[in-house]
Amino acid sequence: MLKVQGTLLAPAGSVEAAKAGLQAGADAVYVGLKGWSRGGARGELTPAELQEVLLLARERGATVELALNTIPRGPEVDFLLKRLKELREWGIAGVILNDPGIIARIHRCYPDLPLTASIGCGAINVDDVALLEEIGASCIVLPGTLHPAEIAEIRPHAKARIEVMIHMVDEFHQLGKCWMPSYYRTNPAPMPEMPADGERLTGSIKRGGAGVCFRVCQHPWDVYLDGEKRDERMLPARQVSRAFEVGAYLHAGADVIKLQGRSLPVEMLFGLVRRFRRAIDHARNGHQVVELPPYELPRQWVVLGR
Repeated sequence: MLKVQGTLLAPAGSVEAAKAGLQAGADAVYVGLKGWSRGGARGELTPAELQEVLLLARERGATVELALNTIPRGPEVDFLLKRLKELREWGIAGVILNDPGIIARIHRCYPDLPLTASIGCGAINVDDVALLEEIGASCIVLPGTLHPAEIAEIRPHAKARIEVMIHMVDEFHQLGKCWMPSYYRTNPAPMPEMPADGERLTGSIKRGGAGVCFRVCQHPWDVYLDGEKRDERMLPARQVSRAFEVGAYLHAGADVIKLQGRSLPVEMLFGLVRRFRRAIDHARNGHQVVELPPYELPRQWVVLGR
């Protein structure tokens, strides 16, 4: 029987969420640092909270990855590079990035720092993975919309770790490549408060130059014909949660099973992580996943607004 490994990477939008994820069985958690996340204050940690999470993880033999999913402007990159030196010394296991240029720049500066090419980099095939490896990514996130057979095709050609986000939202646009906030801000929308410490990374061509996602895709849109309102619609999005296929993904060569949801309530996050922990353990022991809850998810587990 082929032994499969695979680690579980859970989201954490607060110290309590990190604690819940680790208690539920996550091997690692990923967090956002205040001022570096597209969600603004939603789901970000202060530097002191990050240090607290690092301590919690060390006590449990787990690791912490830092998500940098806003794209800094030119003058902000030097600040980012200087700050990463300090964060490495604190003990972060790596950085998750969604811009190839930033990946290349950080890799040149810190060649030994593990860098993950986020799902926002849009990798879906062998050539995408090869390109991201070439510029310095040591781990590539692939979407859970790819079938295990597609992961198996990519695996033999990849030197990097392969992460598959198999609990996520499949949005109507390519995840991480949305231009809609730029359009939405012409409406206009109030900007979130800037942090007092001035560490908000404001640049992001993908998010209207504000470094913040306004979640415009989750607002109702009015449909008009000849100046008359005819309907109100939500843009389509679909929850993907493939716990029953964890074994297939691990056998296909996935190194990491990743869950989306830094904005989930702590109690729901615990249940979600526990569900996938059980699925991984069953796969490692060669058992079929049969006693998990039904595929239909509780409404609270839906990660729109992540």
